[in-house]
Formats: sequence, structure tokens, C-alpha cells
Amino acid sequence: MLAARHRDPQQLVAAYAQVDALILAIDGLQPEKGHETLYVVRALVQKRVWFAEALLSSATTEVQQLLVQARTWAERIGKPVRLWMSDKQDAFVQGIAAEFPGVPHRYCANHFLRDVAKPMREADSHAKVKMRSKVRGLCTIEREVLQHQRPSTAAPAVEPAATTPVTHAPANQVAKDIAAATTPPADASEVVLDYWSAVRGILNDDQGGPLQPPGIRMAEALGDVRASLQRHLDANRGGRAHTQLQRLAACIDRGVAEVQAEQMVVRQHLHEIQRVAATLTSANGAAAARQTQFTRLQEEFAGLDTPFYQHVAGVMASFAAGLFVGGETLPCLQDNLDLERWFRKPKGHERRIHGHRHAGVRIVQEGPTLLLALDAHMTHPEPFIAHDLEPYQDASAPPCQVEALHRRKIMRKARAKKNESSCSQHWKAGT
Repeated sequence: MLAARHRDPQQLVAAYAQVDALILAIDGLQPEKGHETLYVVRALVQKRVWFAEALLSSATTEVQQLLVQARTWAERIGKPVRLWMSDKQDAFVQGIAAEFPGVPHRYCANHFLRDVAKPMREADSHAKVKMRSKVRGLCTIEREVLQHQRPSTAAPAVEPAATTPVTHAPANQVAKDIAAATTPPADASEVVLDYWSAVRGILNDDQGGPLQPPGIRMAEALGDVRASLQRHLDANRGGRAHTQLQRLAACIDRGVAEVQAEQMVVRQHLHEIQRVAATLTSANGAAAARQTQFTRLQEEFAGLDTPFYQHVAGVMASFAAGLFVGGETLPCLQDNLDLERWFRKPKGHERRIHGHRHAGVRIVQEGPTLLLALDAHMTHPEPFIAHDLEPYQDASAPPCQVEALHRRKIMRKARAKKNESSCSQHWKAGT
């Protein structure tokens, strides 16, 4: 009922009454490999999901049917489409050109940067894994500290003190916070445990992107902790904690030194990727000037006979046709991340429903109505009442959702052990 209300033509016309033109985006969501993909068409400026449909394949003919539906919606609303945005998927490129002739199609800058930085990201990941494997001995230090702190006899029970909420900060921020500390706790062993926790948190931090490689971030954060450790070691307070801090510093030095040469190459490649990324930022000038600089960089890299530069030049050439399309049309929209970030909403809803950490295939199979129901609350913050939904009480699920749910039932029966014999008999009989 919520999805039917969200698709109501009268509701759509009223929602877009003050809009001059539309900017649309299309993207796919596939929580698990091997299952169908949920394709979503969304208006970026208005931040409203239009429709979602699960497809068995990403063939151009199937995806083009979604674009035909998007064209029908735009005609129903009576607004022109000013710009399309998507990643550089062939089905999107060909389908948009066929159904929206003359409408600019901008490629997602984030997808471009991820593709152009692929060799650098692989090298950074390899160095990160090697660095993490060489930082050894942390658990041994922790066990020694805890064993020393453990009392020999049972301590009298005391009333627990009030605790304050613990907030989790990024690993590099934790490192800076520890590095800024000047006064150690009264118990020197707590200093060792704090440093141990900071290093462990840094080693478990995999966040980053094309312009912030995780391995480089990890090495920089470890460097902050190592500098703070050195200040404590220079104080030379002696004792067991001093020795343990020396061992912890040696663990960090061993891991960072192991990948120093590899990360020098990664940093050099990162500098080149940053030069390319600067041409995509609207704050760096007009679109025509930035496109000219982009072309110069592509020609410069094409003239360098190394695999990395040849890869970068090739990706730049393949994306050049769509990165600057639309000129100065809404320069704030440079990529399709707005739609990708919105996918977190249904993913989080799905996780809360079944209690698992991953988003299951239900989000795809029931997505044609699930996504619209969740999006309906974005434009209607207060609770829906009977008066709002009464006109849609006879609404039915879209055919694509009914077919997807039917396929799920067949798949579950097919892989059920107790139904193997009955299923095989039905298949042999053709029923």
C-alpha cells in the first residue's frame, strides 16, 4: 500500500510541481553473487526513488525496459530530463542513448577513480597485508601485562563506578589522540595496554578509497603511535612497562620497514591519481578548462611506457566521453554515490529484520515494494494513517516481485534434502 501510494501519478505530479527539469540516476544492488540484481531509478536532486525492479541478467535489452519505464514516468509528470548519471555499464550507455536521445549522460566520477586506481589499490593491499603480517608479538605483550595485573588473591567486592559511553573513533584519530597525550596513567601497565589497543585498532582498519589507500593510512597511523611511543621511551622511566614498550615499538618498526619500498611506489602512483582527480572537482575551474587538463594528462600518461601509466591512460580514454558531459549542470553532482549511499537504508532495514550482519536476497526479491515503502517515509515523516492508505487497499505487488518470490520458493524446495525425491519426480513428470 505504501509503495502504491508512492507510485501514484497524482502524488508524483504534485511532488514535482516546482521542478523545472529532472536529473535521474540508475544503479544496481546485488547483495549476494549468483542472484538477480535489483535495479533502481532515482531522481537525484529530489532524492526520491521512482521504481525498482529485479532482473535476472544485466543484458541491454532487459535494462532498456527500465529506461522505457523511466521515460514514461517523465512524460507522465510532464518534466524534461536534463541529465542522466550512472556508472559506465554498457547496458546503461546504450539504453540511455536509445531512449533519451540528446540527453547528456554523465559517468560516475567515483567509479572512474576506482577503475583508474585499480593497480595502485592492488599494490597497496598487498603491502598492507605484508605489513600487518610482520607486526607480530602484540598478543604476547598483552598476555604478559594482564598476567602481571591479575591479583594473586581475590579482591573484595566493590560497587562498580559509573561509566561513560565509549565512542569509537577512526584508527588514525585514535593514534593522534594517544600521540597528543603527555601525562601517562598512574599504572604504567595501562600505558602499554592503551598503545596495544591503538595498534590493534589500526591493523583492523580497512577503510579508505582511491584517494586514501588503506595501506598508506595504516602506515601513517602506525607512525603517529610510534612517535608517541618514542617520547615515552625517551623519558626512560625504566621497569617492566619500559621493556614492553620497547618491544611494541620494535613490532611497529618491523612491519613498516618491510613495506617501505613498496609504499614509496604506491605514494608516487597516488600522486598521479590525485592529479587526475583534481580535474574532476568543480572548485578547480570551469568544466571546459578541466576537460582540457584531463586530456593533457591522458596524453602525458599514454606516452610513458610503464604498465601503470598505460592502464591509467586507457581508463581515462574510455571514460572521457562522459565525465564532463553536461558542462556546469549542477556541479555538486559529480558521481552516483548519492544513490549508492541510499542503498544503506534498505540494507540496514534488512539486517535488522533477520538479525544477520549481511543484507539477504530478500532485499532484491521484495525490493520493488520494499524500497518504495522505505522511501515513502522520506517525504512523509509523520506516521501514515488509514486515511492516507485507504485508496490503495486493493493494490497488488508488481509482476516482477511476484515472479521473484515464486523463483525463491522453487529454489528453496530444490535445495531442501527432504524434498529431493519429490522434486525430482515432479521434474521428471514435467509438473
